[in-house]
Amino acid sequence: MPLLKRKAIKPVPPPNPNDFDENLPVFMMPFTNEIFTSYEDYLNRYMFYQQKTWQCETTGKSGLTYKQALESEHKEKSMVANKFPPQLRKPLLQFVQFQTARIDGVVEDAYAKFKNLYYLNEPVNVSWDGSSYSAVIRKVVPQDEWTTVQDGAEEPEVPGQYLVQVLDQKGRGIPDMERVVDCSLLSRDRLAFNKNILRKYIRECATKESYIGAPWMVKPFLCKKYDVETKLPSDLNEARNRAILKINKRKTPTDPAPELSALKKAKKEAADKAKESSAEATPVAVETKTIKYPIEDLDLDQKLITKVSDENAIAVRPTAAKESAIPQECFEDVIMAWQFLNTFSAPLKLSPFGFKDLQDSLTHTDVQHPSVMISEYHSTLMNVIIQDRLKGIAKPIFATSSGAPTAGTREDRENSVMTDDEDSTTDDGDFSVDYVQQRQKYPHCPINERVVVVGQGWDEKQVSSSRQGWEAVLVGLINELGSFDAIPTVDRILNHLVPSDTTTKDDVEFLYPALPYEDKVRILVFLVETASGTSAIRTYMEQCREQLKELRLEKFELNKERRRLQAERAEFERQDSTETKTTTDSASEAPSAVATPKSNEIESDAESKESLSRTESRQEKLKRQQQEREQEEARRAQDLQRQKALSKAKSAEQKLRLDAKKKLMDQEQALARKEDQVDRDTQRYAIARVKSLGKDRFFNQYWYFDGITMTHATDRLYVQSPSFLDLETMRTREDKDKILKRQAFEDPSCGLGELLKAQESEIIRGITADKAAKEAAKEKKLQMEKERENDTDDEGDVKTDHHNHAGHGGGALTNGASQTFSDETKAVEHMTSHWSYYSEPEQIDQLLMWLNAKGVREHSLISAIERQYDSIVGGMQRRHQDLVNQVQREQHRRSTRTKTVQASEGYLGYVNKLNK
Repeated sequence: MPLLKRKAIKPVPPPNPNDFDENLPVFMMPFTNEIFTSYEDYLNRYMFYQQKTWQCETTGKSGLTYKQALESEHKEKSMVANKFPPQLRKPLLQFVQFQTARIDGVVEDAYAKFKNLYYLNEPVNVSWDGSSYSAVIRKVVPQDEWTTVQDGAEEPEVPGQYLVQVLDQKGRGIPDMERVVDCSLLSRDRLAFNKNILRKYIRECATKESYIGAPWMVKPFLCKKYDVETKLPSDLNEARNRAILKINKRKTPTDPAPELSALKKAKKEAADKAKESSAEATPVAVETKTIKYPIEDLDLDQKLITKVSDENAIAVRPTAAKESAIPQECFEDVIMAWQFLNTFSAPLKLSPFGFKDLQDSLTHTDVQHPSVMISEYHSTLMNVIIQDRLKGIAKPIFATSSGAPTAGTREDRENSVMTDDEDSTTDDGDFSVDYVQQRQKYPHCPINERVVVVGQGWDEKQVSSSRQGWEAVLVGLINELGSFDAIPTVDRILNHLVPSDTTTKDDVEFLYPALPYEDKVRILVFLVETASGTSAIRTYMEQCREQLKELRLEKFELNKERRRLQAERAEFERQDSTETKTTTDSASEAPSAVATPKSNEIESDAESKESLSRTESRQEKLKRQQQEREQEEARRAQDLQRQKALSKAKSAEQKLRLDAKKKLMDQEQALARKEDQVDRDTQRYAIARVKSLGKDRFFNQYWYFDGITMTHATDRLYVQSPSFLDLETMRTREDKDKILKRQAFEDPSCGLGELLKAQESEIIRGITADKAAKEAAKEKKLQMEKERENDTDDEGDVKTDHHNHAGHGGGALTNGASQTFSDETKAVEHMTSHWSYYSEPEQIDQLLMWLNAKGVREHSLISAIERQYDSIVGGMQRRHQDLVNQVQREQHRRSTRTKTVQASEGYLGYVNKLNK
């Protein structure tokens, strides 16, 4: 059962049929079978399940919706059910019961215990005269009958000897090949018995409470089935009671599921009203609270919409163009298929191509000039499927319309691993029985028997590099693997490709281009979903995960280097600022410091000259002056030498600093190049689903697909209309009318009012169909009762039977309504999204001016678009230039055309460089 915060959420208990009218509509959650009498309660629970906060109990994978976690668990359970030996289940569960070790310890002990221990009728591999054969255990030899056996040890090994019989290729025993062998000569299939599958089986069949020393407890219905002891030993029971007492002393955690009880809601509303009335009665000082942005976008009124610079703000969202080449109901399938083909181009051996090329190839109908691109991507997808078939590892998984395996009812999911041991199926890749049963449900559209002849041998070899005959291979693949859930129009497609009993494999080549566009898309999506589970794709995904691990480590080291360089640059800037300040201070203080001693020196010289002039002779005066000049020149020479030395030292220091600074800049540039390469490699190996850029105030969702699989692929910014849950959010707001008026002015192309009307129509249609289904069920019930009354003479028996059937009819009330609303819910959930796009750089600028960063959604959207702005606008500019160049080349070709013109551009000129 999916977990939320590591805890299982209890389902909503079913309502009592006696508490409401028989004609009251009820609503059933399709993947939990929960019943609701109120649509509001149903919707609240549904939105709760749609949150990506759930965890798969089996694999531990988190970040899933409830349905995704449920499907993940079912897939793991089915895998274990098909592989784990049924003969080993009872002894294993008896061993696991009341074990107190952690899961790893229990797995190790179980593996050691059962590694060489085998059971009656268990399939094994036996070493027989130096060769290995498939065999089955026919008898567990008692210890008193152990003997020395051929190829065995001199002393029989514990746990003993077994009588085995070798099996032929069809699984039948060969009478002449029976022998008693030691356990050392036996082994199990490594895919059926290993520590990993032991761990999964134990987790599926047993649970363990969270307190320390809690024992593993096998689920009750399994204990009943396999006769497992259920009474807890006294010591474990005492430990459990002590743990419960400790837990009860703590604060009881609340159920993370939303409160759906109308009584609780009413109490909460009454408490809020009482609080408001008491606040009004008590006069308090009114405080103006400062709004902290960003806030809910729809809560921004007209006064708060004004931006910082009013001249740059625009009031209306720029109109986006509609996608005309692809029907709206097919767009998501086409974009998903294109992303898959480009993301996994390496394992598929398919050169990447643009989104428009895929659109054009699907619309291509020229039989005389077939599209190379169509044959390439169909052939590469089929080859990875055929490759697994040739290896014998094909897995028969019937996909639903959403691409996920069918989960079944809750009871089926819980018992899928542990029940029907004798009837559990094996992965032999044979779809014939189930497929015939599917066909028999629709006798109005028979399949031409010629389909089998045309598609015969489709999986005997891969499609050759010349791609000849790929259409016939497609017929065989669809006929054997395609179900009505995966391809609703599978009969129409096969009847189109093989219309008569005289159709040959060569004829199919000329019939495929005329298929309807929707059927081509359904075929492509089916091939993508089937190929996604092949070994080639899984191996590539594992390689990508390993590469991402290495890139994360490399990114960590680059971040450390980035921090070191930032510290060095900060030190350089600190030294530069200190030196600049010192130079400025020295320049401001130097004149006064030099002027004072010079003036004193001049004044003292003047006084000495005046005194000497009176007593010295003229010759002595000239001699003294000559000496003074020489001394002055010597001082000047010394000052000049000192200044030259200082200047030289300063120049050398500056050169060293410049060299160090240049080296630092070179290191930063080299680091930036490494980081860019790591980012590109991370984007290359990150094969997760593309995420949207964000949503605007009216919940329009924005997507940029370029750079996910290849650059310059679409050169558009796509806009998707609000989802069902987003529309429900706006529909239930009290200010819905105000929002609709605001939307009609600010975003008239969104058509929010029409979308809300379509949603309400779907809901009403589902409820109406629900009532009609229940009326039909009621009429059928009355008719059956009348027939029963006519067929019996015992009035008491009739009344008793009538009473019982009426009681069952009370339960059937939820049945008919549930089924009908499940279909209606499915239709609402898959309401066709409306897609449009921006292809001009000016439109991106206008969109950014329309968005308001004060809203929480648009704040995130603006940041995401600005991060990708250069890529988005640059791609649009490149596309415009390519169109100009294409027109010029087309004009040149027309002026110099010859008798034959070979297409060299777009999907017609596509060349798969990986087709070797």
